[in-house]
Amino acid sequence: MYENVALFRRRYVPNELTWLKDDEILFMDDERIVTRWKSLKPRKDFSGGVSTYYRKKGLKISRIFDHEGHFLHWYCDIVLEQGPEALSDINGTELKNGAAAYLKSPSLNQDKVIVFSDLLIDIIVNPNGLIEVADLDEAADMLQCGILSRENVSFAMKTANEYLHVLYSRYSHDTDFTSEDFVKPV
Repeated sequence: MYENVALFRRRYVPNELTWLKDDEILFMDDERIVTRWKSLKPRKDFSGGVSTYYRKKGLKISRIFDHEGHFLHWYCDIVLEQGPEALSDINGTELKNGAAAYLKSPSLNQDKVIVFSDLLIDIIVNPNGLIEVADLDEAADMLQCGILSRENVSFAMKTANEYLHVLYSRYSHDTDFTSEDFVKPV
């Protein structure tokens, strides 16, 4: 059903473009894309997850699982959705998971190409309710050296701030931090 969609993840630290060809798209509309995926490289700490890209919110919220399928935590990336134009500015970028071959294939001009650029700021929600904010320093470094624009860092900071306010507003003594209802953006 979604076979003509090519999803990519653009990271700045490290500088890489990864074709998410093995991610299974479970649902897609103008508001959300839901995928199921396995870790690209074997990892001891987790095996994969289910991610929901909230396309108009700039959020990718992933439910992370261990090797036995048990929930570990929520991982929220602040992302910027772009189209195929994002593939034109990748000089010096490491192309991973078949991205180089895809970019030379006729599919590039036939598929709906979606690139999610990771704007570095991450929010982790642990099952005990602990919320961690990660990689603010990386966002600042990428701004300082000109890799990320002021506009993108501003978007990432405002998005993270708004999302944190949503999470904090949902705290109570009986909150289930493993529930998707807790992490859904407004």
